[in-house]
Amino acid sequence: MKYKLLGLMCAISLFVGQAYAVGASVGDRVPLKAGELTTKQKVITVPANTELSIMTTYELNSNELLTGQTITVAIPENFTHNGVLIAPKGSVLTGNIVEAKKARQNGTDGKLNIRFSLITTPYGLQIPIVAKIKTSDLTGVLVGNSQQQQQQNAEVSSMVKKAKSNNIDLDENFLKTIWNFGENVVIPAKTNMKIVLTQPITITPIEFK
Repeated sequence: MKYKLLGLMCAISLFVGQAYAVGASVGDRVPLKAGELTTKQKVITVPANTELSIMTTYELNSNELLTGQTITVAIPENFTHNGVLIAPKGSVLTGNIVEAKKARQNGTDGKLNIRFSLITTPYGLQIPIVAKIKTSDLTGVLVGNSQQQQQQNAEVSSMVKKAKSNNIDLDENFLKTIWNFGENVVIPAKTNMKIVLTQPITITPIEFK
């Protein structure tokens, strides 16, 4: 009886030690809230059109990027839905360049179209998503700023007027074509932006109480 009781006490001690070790490991990997850690198996669906904040970690330039190229951006704040943590601050978002066009001399601005496909959390969880950059026209396509082109058109018009005053006939439209140079899409590093989910995502997150 004495040996059986001793064996039972050892087994309990080993179980408690293993449980503590697992708890410490999870605590090291997952940002905790105040209170006890629990892992509830609850499926969460984040609907389409949900917005997510991102931040560029390096410059994105339509003059340098290539169609098919992979890029990454940071998630600068906790991504939550209905109070549930989906991906914590510091997660990395991976995207692919669907379209990258350089600006041209005929006044055509550059274009940049990125589709995001994967969130990777700091503790290794991968969450597949489908998302695009939030734009005013809802296409997700970024186009170079046309202000430079408008200024160049004004300069050409002024030059044509001066030439006509000196009895020199110039083709204004032709001059605008060869004079104007479109502007590339340039997103500096550490730029905060919004992306929009184009499809819902379903995950089973770890909850904390």
